[in-house]
Amino acid sequence: MTSKARLFLVDHMCILPYGHNLNALILFRDALKAHFSETECLACRDLPDYAEQGEHVRRVLSYPYDGTVARAPKRKPEKSKRKSLPERLLSLASQPLPRRAFYTGVSEIFRFDIVRSRTLRDWRRTLKQFKMTDADSIFMPSVDFYGAMTLLEVLLRLPVSERPRVHLRMIGVSENARYSRRPARPELLRYIRRAIKAGIRVSVSAETLTYKTYLERLLNTPVTYLPYPLANEFEPLNWGQPKTVTSPGQAREDKGIYRFVGIISSLLSDAVPNAYRFDVQGMRVTDDSYRARYFDVLRNIPGMLLRPARLSQPEIDDAYRQADILVLPYDGNTYALRGSAVYQEGIAIGRPMVCSRGLGFSDLALRYGNGLLAEREVEFAQQIRKLAEMPKSEVEAMVAKARAAYAADFENGLASVLKEFNP
Repeated sequence: MTSKARLFLVDHMCILPYGHNLNALILFRDALKAHFSETECLACRDLPDYAEQGEHVRRVLSYPYDGTVARAPKRKPEKSKRKSLPERLLSLASQPLPRRAFYTGVSEIFRFDIVRSRTLRDWRRTLKQFKMTDADSIFMPSVDFYGAMTLLEVLLRLPVSERPRVHLRMIGVSENARYSRRPARPELLRYIRRAIKAGIRVSVSAETLTYKTYLERLLNTPVTYLPYPLANEFEPLNWGQPKTVTSPGQAREDKGIYRFVGIISSLLSDAVPNAYRFDVQGMRVTDDSYRARYFDVLRNIPGMLLRPARLSQPEIDDAYRQADILVLPYDGNTYALRGSAVYQEGIAIGRPMVCSRGLGFSDLALRYGNGLLAEREVEFAQQIRKLAEMPKSEVEAMVAKARAAYAADFENGLASVLKEFNP
């Protein structure tokens, strides 16, 4: 049944022209819009004009994380234009590090959080601008600390008639981001418990089952499992020779990029010639952990395609299409509760994968049956080999069944959220 109320999808991290924040707003809007009379996607005011799908959002929010991730240029920069000295100095001053040092210093010395105060003002303005009432709903598909915490703080001070319902979808990324040495997520969870106790209509979901269990224990309230929507069409499996072993997504140390030489060496140690080729997305040279010599070694592995760190959407789609097996040797500390965009895109497009044990999405690989788990490099090689030796028909059935089960879990989670919005 369609509600007469409005739905506002909100993301204070929707600032870059690439990544999954903007996509998540659009995908969840499409999944939910049939149930509301009106839907609005609210992104940051400084989201660049050239962002793909940017025409589908309202640029109204302040950006709390300018001390962590730099804004992209508002307009696409001209490649041939050289910045003047004043422009270069201004650009240097606006980089995240000086801002982070300033915000954190003020927070630690004076116990005053500048960004919290700024985001509180911004929420008051936004609620007033859209004249939100208790008939409306706010959905945050990728919760961040400042956006969610200050929203609850504002609602606690409003009369009941001006309090929209709120749904917080926790993904285990920006819930931890604040300008202080004090941990962010415990404080956010305290605000959620306080809001629920005060009668604010707040519901919570998690991107992984592991995170759902964790949040239920700390919040003492039911938490819905709501995975990311299926964002890609199912693609026919290649499964020819050689098998293409792929690592999509911009390389980072916590994504296990520095494990690939060991994994590939183990895999090739007893493989027949030309049994495998490799497709790996590279790392930004500005990344603090970038090691040029390592990438020279990686680039010169026989059968290796080392792609640039930044890819266009057609190039990303091509990498998934060409893949036979995806490899995700992610770090268990960073990803203990989190999901993975690569895992979600892989299950959507229909590719088997090998991922690390002990991740937030490791249980999902077992639940859906589309992947194998490994720990050491030699074990990754063994599991890749095990998948590569499976008949094509068996792999096709495996990934199709996994995709259908994932889609069913998404629909069930969405139905649970809608029940909270329309009890």
